[in-house]
Amino acid sequence: MDRSVKSAFELLRDLLEPAVDLPSRLQQLLPTMGTLHQLHGPVARLNPGLVSLLAGLRGLAQVIFINNPLSGLVLLFAFLVQSPWCALLALLGTAASHCTARLLCLPEGLRSEGIYGFNGALVGCAVANFAQFDRPLSSLIWAALVLLGGALTTLLLEGLGRGINRSLGLPPLTLPFILVTWGLLGLASLAPGAALALAEPVPMPELASTSQALTHGLLRSAGQVFLCANPWSGLLVLLATALASPLAAGLGLLGALVGMATGLLLDAPLDAIAQGLWGYNGLLVAIALGGIFYAPSWASLAVGLGGAALASLFQCGWSLTPAQGWPSLTLAFVLATWVIQLLVRRALPALLQVSLHATLTPEEHRQRFVLARTLLADFRQNLHLAISGQRRAFLAGRVLAQMRQQMSALFQRLDQDGNGDISAVELLEGLGIDPQQDGEGGVLAVQLAGVLQVMDLDGDGRVDVEEFGELMLRLQRLHLGEARLLNYLLPVDANGDDRLDPAELRRLLASVGVRPLNAEEESFLFSRSPDGLSWLQFVDQLLLT
Repeated sequence: MDRSVKSAFELLRDLLEPAVDLPSRLQQLLPTMGTLHQLHGPVARLNPGLVSLLAGLRGLAQVIFINNPLSGLVLLFAFLVQSPWCALLALLGTAASHCTARLLCLPEGLRSEGIYGFNGALVGCAVANFAQFDRPLSSLIWAALVLLGGALTTLLLEGLGRGINRSLGLPPLTLPFILVTWGLLGLASLAPGAALALAEPVPMPELASTSQALTHGLLRSAGQVFLCANPWSGLLVLLATALASPLAAGLGLLGALVGMATGLLLDAPLDAIAQGLWGYNGLLVAIALGGIFYAPSWASLAVGLGGAALASLFQCGWSLTPAQGWPSLTLAFVLATWVIQLLVRRALPALLQVSLHATLTPEEHRQRFVLARTLLADFRQNLHLAISGQRRAFLAGRVLAQMRQQMSALFQRLDQDGNGDISAVELLEGLGIDPQQDGEGGVLAVQLAGVLQVMDLDGDGRVDVEEFGELMLRLQRLHLGEARLLNYLLPVDANGDDRLDPAELRRLLASVGVRPLNAEEESFLFSRSPDGLSWLQFVDQLLLT
């Protein structure tokens, strides 16, 4: 792109980023946290075929909204603890889902993230739980049906799932798994008993107290997401979640507790609560709403735990229908998540939903939220000061002395005449650009002169070391958080015009708890762009206001 058409933020970033070497302020977290996308390159170079293995492991973990291959590997051990058949069939279901997606030439990015694998994995886990494997022929038939079911989940995800998303704006979640598993169980009920035998339900031990039921049920709730009743499997599922996102693990535990507590209020059997059957839907809802579809905050926590309680209500309602003897699987989770999302759109429009293409871990979503709140609060305050003629530097007191020293050293290097202030000409010459040359140099000098004029905070006609340092610190903070900020901003653009209008800005400010602009401030901000600001124009406002 020609520099002459770049925004002030892009211009300064391109010119000064190589000259500014500032240490990262990102926290040092667990090395296993996040999505571990950095593994993709080395694995592809080692053996391209192993990339599919990573995708398969991600698919296992996507059941609990975790896009992490290491978590998927731990989950595989959780299935082995439950039974070898559970591990084998989960792998078969995932492989069938992925292979079908590849045959249909579905987006490679989604395939590599495991999006087409988690429903197939759940089909395998369900068959391992419900089917009888005491005869070789029956076992082979069930394995073949898992392969067929895994393939069908991909077709349903692309067909029915995309239709639901287009018409209602809702994710299909585990609906393909539910429909396919019901179909397989229905087929088994029609087939001769020897061909597709179903296992007898395992009797649940009676417990003496409510506290015992809650203690046993909390651990098993995590395993029951994959239809694993073994408590050690549940512990490994929690470990797999915590390795990638401790916040997701915490949300899940809270959701399971709320789900079980709601079950107690509904007079659910203690043995069913102890088996985790009243907690796993709440666990999934709390993670989905509390940290995946919405950035973690007090509002999203309340929404997530409310959804966990609603899931138990749906589960209770299922027990009152004629289909009460049929497994509800994760239907209560799907319905509760959909209902809460629809309610939030109407009742809490300021609770912004995370863009589907930008969904990562709750920790990353929280970092986006905190960054947006900090930048918008500073912007709100500085806009008020700018209108009243009281503009000032505000970042100097928030940064380390070493960083301020770096800014001072850069300023002294660019201040060629040593008079204590810097001009656009000095800035360009210090960076090796001739401001007198025809074309680019002259245009850059004019642009930079305008930027420096805005950053003359005290209005004395010169940009001193403090004002220059303020500009650089703002630039550095925006540059480090640019991707996070834009990913947080994009869901505000309700009309999809890639611009921020006054109504959308009001919603944006409300989403982070910052009071709205008054009429004078809105007029000041949008006077030159009555149809709204482009995203880069808005970033310029955050930089220069």
